[in-house]
Amino acid sequence: MEGRVPAEKSTTWWLGPSAEPPDLVERLEALGFTDPPDHASLLYGLACAIAPPPGPPEVDVRRVESLADFVVARDLGWEAFEIAQERRDQEATHLETFYEGMRNGGPIPFLAYLDGEPVGVGRSVRSPRGAFLIGGAVLPHARGRGVYRALVRARWDDAVERGTPALVTEAIPDTSYPVLKRIGFVEVCTIRRLAPPG
Repeated sequence: MEGRVPAEKSTTWWLGPSAEPPDLVERLEALGFTDPPDHASLLYGLACAIAPPPGPPEVDVRRVESLADFVVARDLGWEAFEIAQERRDQEATHLETFYEGMRNGGPIPFLAYLDGEPVGVGRSVRSPRGAFLIGGAVLPHARGRGVYRALVRARWDDAVERGTPALVTEAIPDTSYPVLKRIGFVEVCTIRRLAPPG
């Protein structure tokens, strides 16, 4: 990997059920691989092919259409995920490039508003078979009010509008996983994440 990943970036290996050989995780751990810095060593792969329930009427979700809203979505995601200032500073210099990437087929952010305040964000990677949901987060003071559920439903509606009614995502066991299971997602696999030594 030397020379392929910039020195300021970290790498994480994602190992799904088809990883070979069957004892690959154990072999990598014996070589010094450890849990990733974010401690999300286990994820569940989930899928949904039926309409999830809508969010509450007081939550308004809108697809990001402007650079200004894109910046709001990025800032909100940084805050909700408690991203370190150093990483924020690095990414901030590339926001216009990221926005152009979104306009040219990259992940589409959605913003959720509660009483006019942006409080949640979620991105959708569109594909010919559905949408891959990433980066769903809600600010702490707005959690437990249906914002996350509304973000999922908005991305479902977007997939349906495109003629690809299916959603897939990966979920951390103690955060989004219980919510997604409650609203109709089914578990399809588990994924191990490992950080290389050094």
